[in-house]
Amino acid sequence: MEERFHYLCRVRFDGIVIFVVWHSVERDGFVRDEAGRLRAACTPEALTGIAGARNVVPVNSELIEYDFDRIRAWCAAPEVAGVDHAAFLDAWNFLNDLAGLHDGADTPYTRLSRGAAECYDKLFWGCNLPAVTPPGERFEPAWQADELIEVRRVLEAGLELLESELRAAGVSA
Repeated sequence: MEERFHYLCRVRFDGIVIFVVWHSVERDGFVRDEAGRLRAACTPEALTGIAGARNVVPVNSELIEYDFDRIRAWCAAPEVAGVDHAAFLDAWNFLNDLAGLHDGADTPYTRLSRGAAECYDKLFWGCNLPAVTPPGERFEPAWQADELIEVRRVLEAGLELLESELRAAGVSA
């Protein structure tokens, strides 16, 4: 069995901070309880205590940050100037792992995410210079209005999923 690495994440959602543990292995995901609920807590110590009881020890000393309030604010007024390729790509990856997209889950969120693969790729290339970009220049994808709508739909569906998961975990606002 492949070794699983665990990472402590700080999630800002609805004005509160919540901590979760993400794991990296062949299929990335999150630490869950026996009933399949997301393990989450309002302090890293509480989460580490819960997760540690299941022999889960995060390998990171620095927290991985996700600001879903910022994502929600952009969704309320989506504009090209507000597209933060790195933050959006990180959020999209987080939400894909939360939804079990790579495990074949078929939900409204996963269908939207899969359908928006070209927008995901644009975010990816906005963070990673293509080989054809001259040295020292930044690649800036040109976003069309319909693509912004598609990105917004995926992120809004992901925010609904995250809210549902946090509510089930007993840590929502």
